[in-house]
Amino acid sequence: MKRDVLSASNVRSDGMQMRGTVRFRFRSPENNIDVIIEGESNVVESLRQELGLQGRVGFIQPLSARLVDDSELESHAAMGDGENLSNILTEEEKLPGPPPDPSSIPAVVRRIGDLDIKSKISELDGPSRTEPQIEYIREFLESIDEPEPLSNNLSGDPMAESWLQILLTLVVREHGQTSLPISAIEDLIGERINREGADLEIFLNRLWIMGRLELIYGGAEIHYAPNPSWLISQ
Repeated sequence: MKRDVLSASNVRSDGMQMRGTVRFRFRSPENNIDVIIEGESNVVESLRQELGLQGRVGFIQPLSARLVDDSELESHAAMGDGENLSNILTEEEKLPGPPPDPSSIPAVVRRIGDLDIKSKISELDGPSRTEPQIEYIREFLESIDEPEPLSNNLSGDPMAESWLQILLTLVVREHGQTSLPISAIEDLIGERINREGADLEIFLNRLWIMGRLELIYGGAEIHYAPNPSWLISQ
């Protein structure tokens, strides 16, 4: 959206005077001069006079200023009213919907560090986050039947991918965790999928390249997190 740029005179020919915050700009490239003054209109005008830049030298850009008619005691927006401005804009420049109303947004004032996230989640009956218990997860995996291999075998091992999907689904939905380290994956399903050490890392990295897993650096070792769409694939 274009801003109006007015001539540098603080008093217009129609008697209106600028009040509020403005920006004055004067440039003279041949003399290597570039002057920018921003502030209250009367302060900017005073500084211009001290610098000898009064009158119609340079340009004034209204920021939060208004035009005041001392005789009629009326104030007008320095940028023009909204109706005139909307007529200037093209259809592509106009924003969709009604104009924003900042007063409709409730103010929430809180000191930094005062928010207790855990208590707020409990008030909303949100799921709590717990550390995965490796032994309980192992018992669960031993109690279920062998899963069907995933129909999409681009990973090269659809059965191993199916076991990994079950494991990460349990971690995400039951414990609220987003990822598991490689050591935990190897401990829980390494023997089931016949992949350990470097073979397991290569397999997980292949799934990451395919976009089915997310690789997370940080901490003592690399973690892998499931892509939500992959968790529900068959």
